[in-house]
Amino acid sequence: MAFRAVALALLLALVALSLPTAFLGGSAKAPITSMPSLGAGQVRSAQSGRPSWAKASQSFAGAATLPAISLLAVGAALARRATLTARRVRLVGKEIPRNLPIVYALVCSIYGCGKTTSFKIVGDCGIDPTKRTSELTEDEEVRLAEELSKYVLENPLRRMYKSNCNQLLQVKHVRGVRMAAGLPVRGQRSKTNKRTANKLNPSRTEMKI
Repeated sequence: MAFRAVALALLLALVALSLPTAFLGGSAKAPITSMPSLGAGQVRSAQSGRPSWAKASQSFAGAATLPAISLLAVGAALARRATLTARRVRLVGKEIPRNLPIVYALVCSIYGCGKTTSFKIVGDCGIDPTKRTSELTEDEEVRLAEELSKYVLENPLRRMYKSNCNQLLQVKHVRGVRMAAGLPVRGQRSKTNKRTANKLNPSRTEMKI
């Protein structure tokens, strides 16, 4: 796809450059003012004696300059876009951002893959951490998929986290009880600054006391 976009951009540029010549149609001659032997009256009579289609072709070629410039701009934009266009990469059932370095693309898209884990995975695969996702080869994608399969990520991790929270509530642990009540569970104060715990902690357990 990138090759097609570059070829289209070059084709548009060539068309834009050839437009003025095509509209002139070979009728453009040297200007009349280049004849020093003619006087002013003779120049005017010579200009008035030129055929009308030659004048029209020159004016039409001047009007074609703006479309030519527009086509050049479109061709340059397509050439820039071709460098960012690439096929999609899916790992662990998630689509990975294509225009980010692979380390930060994993952090942004995969639940349970933080910065430290991402650097470790990329290092174990032997991939440059600054390489963008769109620059990965198929072999590197296979190695990444194999390495990510060794970790608990995405939905299995969510289920395990939910199960641990429910187990704390089942055994009436203080953390599980406070979690179900919407209170902080790690020793924070609860008179103020517990707004986040009120939002998140009740949803982490399915049972009620």
